[in-house]
Amino acid sequence: MNKRTAYQQLVAKRKRFKFQHGLINPSETPYDVDEIDPWAQWQNNLDAQILVVGQDYCDECTYIRTKAKVERFPHTYEYPSNANLKDLFALLGYDLGHPTNPNRHNPVFFTNAVMALKPGKMSSNFKDSWLKESRTEFLNPLIEIIQPKIIISLGRAAAKTLGAIFGFKIASLTTLANESPVKAGQTLIFPVFHPGGLGFATRPRDQQINDWLKIKEWLHE
Repeated sequence: MNKRTAYQQLVAKRKRFKFQHGLINPSETPYDVDEIDPWAQWQNNLDAQILVVGQDYCDECTYIRTKAKVERFPHTYEYPSNANLKDLFALLGYDLGHPTNPNRHNPVFFTNAVMALKPGKMSSNFKDSWLKESRTEFLNPLIEIIQPKIIISLGRAAAKTLGAIFGFKIASLTTLANESPVKAGQTLIFPVFHPGGLGFATRPRDQQINDWLKIKEWLHE
């Protein structure tokens, strides 16, 4: 089975899936997307060298309000983390384009550790109990389809779920970032901090830039 067919089957499975713990499938809203996760609308190359795994996309109310768009308005960013991620990818030599007009030829794929919408507000607490079903049912199969050279995890939850898949011990995120990459067979895993305000408050911008420059060194080996 080729990658496109395998991916389409995985997306169809996600659309039918009933998530537990109060999570909402995008297919339960008027704005489902034909991707495994709404964030993949920005970067979704199945031949990606780099797979980026975030935490979760957003809450149900935000998803409906924005009509499932990663960013609603051209040439501007409502969400600073998207703008910061674009700048960090520029360090690797990739122009992502704006989510309203993405450069999809990049060898990059975006997804999340939880491929459902969370209940409550955008700022509501993340629950680790949400990770297992998305990891088992969708993230692990997606990794097998793409077979990326590099996986970049954004934040602790994404690092934790990758640790469960690849069998590496989860230390503090600072330790993981300092000691990266984690080698898992032919795949290199780079746990980094989230490129949002809280992530930069915890790990300053200059350190995060150094984390991404480390990725660049391995990318071209």
